[in-house]
Amino acid sequence: MPRLLLLTIIVFQSITHLFWLSPSTHSGQVAIPWMMNNGMVLFGNIWEQHAPGSSLLGALAQLLIPLEYDVLIKVLNTVLVIVITVLVYQLAIQLTKNQSAGVLSALVWAWWEPVYGNVMVYFDTLLALCVMIALVVYFSRDDKPSLMQVIIIGLLMGLSTIFKQHAWLAVGLFGLWILIVHRDPKLWIPYGLAALLFPVIQWGVLLSQGLFEGYLFWNWQFNLSGFMDGVPLTGDFFRKLLLSNILVFAFILIALRQGNRRYVLVILMWGATLVVLYPRFGEIHGMGHLPVTAVMSGMILMWLLPELATWRNWDIPRQVIAGLAIAVGIGWLWTGAVTYIPTQLGAGAVLAYDEFRPLVAELESQVGADDTLFVLPETDSTPQLHPMTGMMPPPTWIKGWHWYFEPDFVLPALLSDWSDSPPTWVIVFPDLVGSGQPGIDALLAVVETDYQLAFVVDDIFLHGDAEVYQYDDGS
Repeated sequence: MPRLLLLTIIVFQSITHLFWLSPSTHSGQVAIPWMMNNGMVLFGNIWEQHAPGSSLLGALAQLLIPLEYDVLIKVLNTVLVIVITVLVYQLAIQLTKNQSAGVLSALVWAWWEPVYGNVMVYFDTLLALCVMIALVVYFSRDDKPSLMQVIIIGLLMGLSTIFKQHAWLAVGLFGLWILIVHRDPKLWIPYGLAALLFPVIQWGVLLSQGLFEGYLFWNWQFNLSGFMDGVPLTGDFFRKLLLSNILVFAFILIALRQGNRRYVLVILMWGATLVVLYPRFGEIHGMGHLPVTAVMSGMILMWLLPELATWRNWDIPRQVIAGLAIAVGIGWLWTGAVTYIPTQLGAGAVLAYDEFRPLVAELESQVGADDTLFVLPETDSTPQLHPMTGMMPPPTWIKGWHWYFEPDFVLPALLSDWSDSPPTWVIVFPDLVGSGQPGIDALLAVVETDYQLAFVVDDIFLHGDAEVYQYDDGS
């Protein structure tokens, strides 16, 4: 029965993620991989602040799987979600020896994942995947882990840093756990070496290609510089975090009371994956800690359900318990259910992709074989116009949020590129220009003097009007 329930959850997730829900694409998983496969180089002439793992994964998938880019990313995301579902189920069973805990944990994950997972195959979700596999490997034995287990765990934790820089905290905490709990250099030294393997390979490849300086700047110096705006924790998002983690605090208190050190490692990984929320508090960053939250919550529900049968004997007013249960239940149901309401693009639409189809259709008949494109601003969504139109950017590509123009070399480099190799087409989204100012104004000035307005596509969903300009070469 538990496995049948798990299969039911997986079937439900497959149907909803492929045909009903409308998460968004992201430039790091679609546009940047496409540019890489067409000759551009990450940290070379693609200036990107995120860790490279998901873009490398996306580029490989685009090479190997002959699907439309929006379909491909949707399939990859669905597979990723289902794999984590199975991991959540398995980890809960390993910790409790109870299949009910596995099913309940999988249900919690399945309910909350659409709330937070509004961007497909995102960096934080891939980090969570690595951490969850590492935990499942660690808890696959009740006693001291074997050397092979520790090596696999180290490799997975090291791999997580290539998906998200924040993962180094989880790497360190897992290593300290092995060092303190097992006190065996034959375990913690191999763990440390294994955890460094993928990062060292990454650094070696970057050094050999002359890209290490660019990687160091964009992956680390830029992110630590304070150039990028933080996103404050809003009341609405705080409500979601509290509701989804409401059982975690009970888990922590029970773990402390029982003194079960296995639970302490779970709590440490929950805390380590929770930090990805900082400094930009947003739903998608909740995906880092959500799988561990689901396991902890499912275990609490498993412990709690037998007690409900004797609720009349509780030494607490029944109305208090009922009121709390109703309030939390309504909060869970409402927050999860609203994610299934379709946008105006319809059920199953791929946001940050499908809304551009009318614009692409209008542009296709006018594009030449060697034409190039730049979008003002290049946000997390608008870069998808590059693979959709088949047009590469000029020699250097960078996003258009205003903080990307903060380093003093960025704007001169872009203006030099545009002088030597002006993009054939420039698409301007006036409603979004403010997000790139003041740096973007210099590029808009070039458009005003060197380009002619070709046409306008009105009212693109969440983007406003799109003004399409063509380069005027004076001929």
